[in-house]
Amino acid sequence: DVCSSDLQEECAEVTQAISKCFRFGPDQVKPNSVNNQTNIQALQEELGDLLAMIELLVDKDVGVTNNGLMKAKKAKFEKLKTWSNIAINK
Repeated sequence: DVCSSDLQEECAEVTQAISKCFRFGPDQVKPNSVNNQTNIQALQEELGDLLAMIELLVDKDVGVTNNGLMKAKKAKFEKLKTWSNIAINK
C-alpha cells in the first residue's frame, strides 16, 4: 500500500533529521543548503510530513483511529512520568 510505504519513508526521514540535530546541533545549517534551513527546522518539517501521513493513514480506515492514537499518547505520557525524568505536565 502506497500510504504505508510513504509512512515508513517519513519515519526514516524523521530519524535522519533527529540524528543530524544530535550530531551537528539543532542550529547547524547544512553547507551549500539551498534554503538555509537549520537542523531543527528540518526536523520540524519532517515531523509535519509524518503527521500528515499519520492523518492519511487514519483517513484510509485501516484500523488506526484518532481515538486509538490519543489513547496510546496518553499511555505514553503516563509511562514517561514513571520511567523517565522528562517533566510531563499532561
